Amino acid sequence: MATAGVPVAGAEERRLREDVARFCRVTWDRGLVSAAGGNISARVGASDTFLITPSGVALRDTEPEDLVTIDLAGHKVAGPERYVPSKESLMHTAVYAARPAARAVAHLHPPHAIAFGIRGEPIPLVTVTSEERLHLTPVVPPASSGSRALAEGVARALEAAPADTQVLLLARHGVLAWGASVQQACDIADLAEYTAKIAIAHAALPGRRRVLDISVPNVPGMHVYPGDLTMGSHTGTHVDAPYHFLADGPRLGDVPLDRMVGEALVADLRGRPVLDAAALADIDLRPGDILLCRTDNSWRWEAPEFQRDFVYLTEDAARLLVARGVGAVGMDYLSIERFGSADFPVHRILLGAGVFVIEGLDLRAAAPGRYTLVCLPLNFPDLDGAPARAILLA
Repeated sequence: MATAGVPVAGAEERRLREDVARFCRVTWDRGLVSAAGGNISARVGASDTFLITPSGVALRDTEPEDLVTIDLAGHKVAGPERYVPSKESLMHTAVYAARPAARAVAHLHPPHAIAFGIRGEPIPLVTVTSEERLHLTPVVPPASSGSRALAEGVARALEAAPADTQVLLLARHGVLAWGASVQQACDIADLAEYTAKIAIAHAALPGRRRVLDISVPNVPGMHVYPGDLTMGSHTGTHVDAPYHFLADGPRLGDVPLDRMVGEALVADLRGRPVLDAAALADIDLRPGDILLCRTDNSWRWEAPEFQRDFVYLTEDAARLLVARGVGAVGMDYLSIERFGSADFPVHRILLGAGVFVIEGLDLRAAAPGRYTLVCLPLNFPDLDGAPARAILLA
């Protein structure tokens, strides 16, 4: 048994070198890399040293004797004089430092998975296998290839990710997968690409989706927030832009429409008079989700006039949603804020963090679960919000 920091010599290391070289060619043949892209590493025995592919050598051409040995700081400690370690060494060692059980790491460039990284969205877990094996695929913000900033972004993503996470999407850059062996790390990357390919193919199928209108009708006698005498920017179902409460915040025309289109989770929060952080803590939120809160408010639309005792979000709930990385929050009445609030802290927390607010939804017919939300505000670019038509695609 080797001690920490001391490489294993002889037959065991030779087999490990052959294993890395074999999967270099497998990933090339599977179309998970091209040209001289991608890199694979593996822990040497029980040590804190690692074999890694050299810089500038295509995985297709990598031989066992080409591999370079590095330490946990990413420094070269052995290997052919003509080769330097992959410039992504720091990204690999960030994984080993955060996940000590990892025996191998694969950074590959599968095109369909990269497409989701470019959009800043996790890969949808559209199959049973992906749900069981992939779990969450968090997105690491963009940073220069080979930079310390990229390695630090990986470390932060690993710190925030659930323990069963095995793959990260690198924005515009590929995937980073790890496992108990070289094969497992490469298989996880392959499964991420296969799942991304299925998700894209499914999205391209001719639409046979059920369309559910979750907007309230704009009709005489409808509920309006006290003080609204005519149709305004916050009548009925509407979107709040940051400018609604932030003097220097983006106006409606500055908000990309794709912030109001995307994967939405309808959460069943009925029976609660208020939504605090404890009420939201167990919701299965993913970064970028649009959270739609189905509360007892939805049945308040049946009352003959505006209801002041509606369910609302608390400040600690707003801070939790910001920390969980949601993209937008929707509430099934005319405000997410407690009626009579003097300074509107919930709006300020959410809008100040770039979490957009949708109010006035009718979720009575929306069963809890995941949907695609399309919520398009009227085109009033200089306003602080506008009425919208909101639908769920099931």
